[in-house]
This record gives sequence, C-alpha cells and structure tokens, in this order.
Amino acid sequence: MADPAPTPTPTPPLAPAKPTRAQGDLEQQVLADIKLGEDLAAAAADAAHAAKLAEEGLPATAPADLAALAQDTRALAGQVLAAKKAKLTATQEGEAARQTLLAQLRFLQQRAKRRFPAGDPKRAAYGINKANFGWSRAELEQDAADALEGVKPEKLAAAKAALTVWIQADQDQHKAEETQAKRLGDLDAKVAALNARRRDLQLLADTAWPPTDPASAPFRRAFKLPANRPVGR
Repeated sequence: MADPAPTPTPTPPLAPAKPTRAQGDLEQQVLADIKLGEDLAAAAADAAHAAKLAEEGLPATAPADLAALAQDTRALAGQVLAAKKAKLTATQEGEAARQTLLAQLRFLQQRAKRRFPAGDPKRAAYGINKANFGWSRAELEQDAADALEGVKPEKLAAAKAALTVWIQADQDQHKAEETQAKRLGDLDAKVAALNARRRDLQLLADTAWPPTDPASAPFRRAFKLPANRPVGR
C-alpha cells in the first residue's frame, strides 16, 4: 500500500506588523519595523538590484521614498519618547503640587477643628470629614477656597500660592497627556504606512527573484524573503 501523500506545508505570509501603540517605552516591534523599512530601502537602492526591480515595475523614486518614510517614522518615534518623558515629568510635578496644596489645607483643617467643635456647621467650610478629600480637581479647588475663611494672612497667602501652582501643574499634565496621545496616534499611522510600502516592495522582489531559482537566494536575503518558498499574498 502506497504511503499517503504528505500534507503540504502552507506558505507563510509576510509577517504582519504588530500593534504599534507603545505602553511606556516604544515597543520593540515598532523599532524592528522601522529598521526593516530602512534595510529594504537600502536594498532597493543598490545598483545590483535596481535594473531587475525596474523590470518588475518599481518606480525609480521608490527606494528614496521608502528611505524618507522610514526616516520620518524614526524621527516621530523619538518625539513619542520625548512626549512620554514630558508626560511623566508633568505627572510627577502635578502630584507634588497637589500634595503641597493638601498639606496647606490639612493645616487649616486642624486649626478649624480646634476652633469649631464637632457638629458645628462651620466645619463644612473647611472640608472636615469630607469624603475623598483632595481627589477631584473641582472639589479640590472648592476645598481650597472654602478652607481659607478667617485664617491669618500669611497662611491664606501660602494656601493661595499652593492652589495657583497646582492648577498650573494640573493643566500642564493634561496638556502633556494630550500631546503624548497625539504623537502615539501619529506614530501608529506612520508605521502602518511604512509597513504597507515595504510589503509591496517585498512582494515585487519575491516575483523578481523566485524561490525556485537557486541563484535567487542572495537577492532574497537582501529583501528579507524566505530562501526557498514564496511569500504569501
């Protein structure tokens, strides 16, 4: 009895780009995608490959265009890292300013507790026994305003200054968060465009140097293609 025919090995497609949104530092896949784009641009620009690629219909400007896109993507990746660091700094400064303000308010609360006995409705003006004291921006600003009634001028001035610093720090933090989110979105789009462009080039090279021809091996390596099998479409 003849052996059953072996099950053919499916042809693997070109590796799709993984999600590029970075959670913290840039994902390694983003950097790998950029490096791959740079390498393929250099391979396409090589005089040893240019004529064959042109026969397959590659525009003369394609290598330079891909190189420029990779360069822009790398520059944007740097902006993402800078935005991430700026967000971290703004977050730390915002929390430090909040803690300074809360310290001022708690000092005022302690004085109010001594001045007004338990049950006195005036305690409410100082945020005494208020749930989640200092966690909401709107409530924290109100707590700061309420807590300043009837306090000595120097303490009033210190608390007002702390409130001003915190409001600015909070605004800076939100702006830094928005900037980082925008940069990440821009990077996602740029990496997607880069991957689409390099995939087209690899598919063209796969046709120019078929895996069935042993002489194609060095050219396929240059374009990051499997040596002995076609890439999936």
